[in-house]
Amino acid sequence: MQQIPAVSVADLDVDAATRQALGPSYDRPAALSDDLSSHWAGRLVLPPHPSWEGDRMDWTADPFQDRNWQFQHHTLRWLNPLRWSALDGDARARDEWRTVARSWFHANVPPSSAASAFAWKDMADGNRALQLSLGAALLADDDEWFIDLLKAHREWLMDPEHIVGKNHGLHQHTGLFVLGAVMRDDEAMDTAVTRMTDQFATTFDAQGCNDEGSTAYHQMNLRWWSQAWRRVALEGRAIPDFAAHRLAGAGTVLAHLAQPDGRLPQIGDSSRGPVSRGLDPVADFAATKGVRGARPKATALVLDGGYAISRSGWGEQRKIHNESHMILRHGPFVRAHAHADLGSVHIYAAGRPWLVDSGFHSYQSADRTRQHLHSRQAHNLALLPEREYSPRSTVAIERAEITETVHDFAVLDPGYPGVQLRRRVIYLAGPDCWIIRDTADGDTGSLLRQHWQADLGLRCRRHDRGFTLQDKDRSMSLTWLGGTPRLSRHEAQDGDLRGWVGTRWKTLKPGTLLTAERQNPDRGLTVLIAPNAGTPLGIVDSYVTTSGTVTATLCRGGDAWKVRIEDRQEVVVSPVL
Repeated sequence: MQQIPAVSVADLDVDAATRQALGPSYDRPAALSDDLSSHWAGRLVLPPHPSWEGDRMDWTADPFQDRNWQFQHHTLRWLNPLRWSALDGDARARDEWRTVARSWFHANVPPSSAASAFAWKDMADGNRALQLSLGAALLADDDEWFIDLLKAHREWLMDPEHIVGKNHGLHQHTGLFVLGAVMRDDEAMDTAVTRMTDQFATTFDAQGCNDEGSTAYHQMNLRWWSQAWRRVALEGRAIPDFAAHRLAGAGTVLAHLAQPDGRLPQIGDSSRGPVSRGLDPVADFAATKGVRGARPKATALVLDGGYAISRSGWGEQRKIHNESHMILRHGPFVRAHAHADLGSVHIYAAGRPWLVDSGFHSYQSADRTRQHLHSRQAHNLALLPEREYSPRSTVAIERAEITETVHDFAVLDPGYPGVQLRRRVIYLAGPDCWIIRDTADGDTGSLLRQHWQADLGLRCRRHDRGFTLQDKDRSMSLTWLGGTPRLSRHEAQDGDLRGWVGTRWKTLKPGTLLTAERQNPDRGLTVLIAPNAGTPLGIVDSYVTTSGTVTATLCRGGDAWKVRIEDRQEVVVSPVL
């Protein structure tokens, strides 16, 4: 039987509001007393921004000239401590919650008369609908303005013209669903579940890979969607059969994306930080460095969603944090939270990251720092500086051969018109090293360049054929094979964005950009990258022919291997007895 939607405050489902108070922005705050003290002291705290002591009910406020701050202001999530205190019997908090909500209502309803463009911005609308709905128990019987406020959100969110994609759309669907539950509105809940089902099929593909081109947003989407389906189940509605399977796949993908130290590599809009615990048993194995959870079965994955991932193991033969790990980006250009990083390589070994992304800064699209960190120049890519690049190109994976001894990937980047730019990334398990070869055929111009962003805290010094990256008793060597190209080292300095790494919101730290250049792109650039913790890798001999065949004899400790790599052919690795 269809429920009759609420038409008065007395009709609201307070039990639904209690059930749906879950998730970081809606749970009871761990530091409720401190949050309340800040509020009563007149401070509005919207992390990661500084606190602000202006008029919190100025709905056009923009004290930091920042889109994210305005968005957060209009979500009203900052009312959460007041709501919990009011539910505990705090009359002052209850009155304050109602005052702020009523102020927002009078300033921004109907939407056509809203004081700010952020009042009905996508995602802010859904977050606010949820936050307001959870306050159903705080209203007086004569607070009929609140019903009008909820109805305005219902009408807005039911209109498909106002619904967007990606995670912003999910927050809109979630807001509509919870609003429907509290208003006893079956139509609103049914609409939200239908939209969630349709969107989830593309948010996480059949392999469990998220569609936003960011490791952090893969993790956040896994958390958000797990909570969203839990909300649906709490109201007695069915969850689509494929949801659990894809969420489990997303957990496995998260484990493979994770560095062996249990932290996320910075890919796309991602701050530095650990893998969250409690999202999935397989992801927990990576997050806890093998202490808890289920060990992943594979050491390499090729994901249609844009990642080729390789690692030496999961702690079977060495401490798990000392395993070697590589990610190669590929696939189509993605909007949302991806950077111009297709073809880029991330390398971790010997207990730390060595070659990294230049990181994340903010969501201010016109900001010069953000634009640089998004650019191809800020990633570990091959470039043709004399040619114009088409940024919406699809970087296709042409090769993915995975054995116990070799992980062999190749991508084709057609972004330079008239040029075939190829990158081949090979992990050799025995000697524990990578060989990366970049080639360019066609109208290339006269210069091929590689960019390599060294991680924070590394000393980078030249050796006769490359660089050594040093961190205390650990080091990583980059050695170019087939003749040494022109090499340069640029340490981050004020006034020049090269080499800087954005570690979190509007925070830059100095790293080092390494560059290799060759005047003959047809000869390519071939670099051998090897961790030297413990026993260093020795290169007994190496050669790159004019046709691109790479041969080398490598040794580590008492073991030696002959390696032969021919263009688009299987890698041959033979032990030297």
